[in-house]
Amino acid sequence: MIDSKLIMLEGLPSTGKTTNARYIHIQLERNNINAKWIHEVAMPHPVLFFDEVGMTYDEYARFIETYPETADILNQIAVFKKSTIGIHLPEIQWNYRDKISENVYQELLKFDVWSFPLDVYKKFALEKWAYFIEKAMKNQDEVYVIDSAIFQFQIFTFLFQNRPYEELKNFIDQIIEIIQPLNPCLIYLYRDNTEATIDYLEKDRGTSYLDYLWNRDKDQPYYSGKPAGAESFKQFLRDYASMADMLFQSFPMNKISLEISDGDWACRENEMLSFLNVNCIQSPNSFPKNGVYANEELGFVIRVDGLSFIDPTGQTRKLFPKSQNEFYVDWLPTVLQFEDNKIIISGSQICERWTTTGMIYTEIFSQALANS
Repeated sequence: MIDSKLIMLEGLPSTGKTTNARYIHIQLERNNINAKWIHEVAMPHPVLFFDEVGMTYDEYARFIETYPETADILNQIAVFKKSTIGIHLPEIQWNYRDKISENVYQELLKFDVWSFPLDVYKKFALEKWAYFIEKAMKNQDEVYVIDSAIFQFQIFTFLFQNRPYEELKNFIDQIIEIIQPLNPCLIYLYRDNTEATIDYLEKDRGTSYLDYLWNRDKDQPYYSGKPAGAESFKQFLRDYASMADMLFQSFPMNKISLEISDGDWACRENEMLSFLNVNCIQSPNSFPKNGVYANEELGFVIRVDGLSFIDPTGQTRKLFPKSQNEFYVDWLPTVLQFEDNKIIISGSQICERWTTTGMIYTEIFSQALANS
């Protein structure tokens, strides 16, 4: 493989970043390369902010002083960086909600990084990137695959605030300087015609989805004075595409852009692997044990039928063999490991709680009953 420990995928929504990040991760592992895929909404995310409290050391000390009953919990789950502290809110929601009162929890929410002014966000974000790189450098044999982090998350953050491109680029240049020790490379997925990507997104997910995204973010400064609904979000995507194209052109390290309009993903996969100098290795011929499996403690149920299964949210997902008893999950950095009459969740945590690493599902119905 090329001498890179950080592979980044970027592009507009609906350009295949997540799907191809999963593909690259699988191929790296099949080539006996120790790899970790960091999903764009992984929680906790090592460089982005989803449901995360951020405090300075002084703010944290004052919070503990005001609410001493939280000290044992927060000291256990907080991540201490150079001058900032991060607390993953779902960890509290899932495991400690009965030990923290509602009013104290509401006080914590006042430090949600999503609500920070942009200049404050910059400080917290740069420290988080630096902390991630510092830890990655101690694990030199691992390659990280990360999508939608260096461009997408930052473009959304800055564009929503109507900040100029020059300010965005200056900030991303600071991130690039931080990540240099991992010799990062960039794969940029795009369509020559931005309107084609917008049309694809609308056809794939529906106009109601575009309306939902506009409604979610309609109070952001970007939308001030603009018409309501999906058309405004489409304009946001046009502005996004313009910024992303310029950022790619200025990216100073190893990079490749892939035009995806023809939909020939087999060809694009070959181009990505050639760029990374990685062989394409076919999956092993293995199948999981069909059945219905449950985690009774939390009431989660998994139904397995061949190389597909229904997850605890009711969504049908594909499985890809990793080994004779391990199977990658489509779109997620999650692995189902089959042992005796159990499924053990491995891989990386993502926002759905059923993917918690180490969670065990025990078979409750046989193959015959599962298929009836």
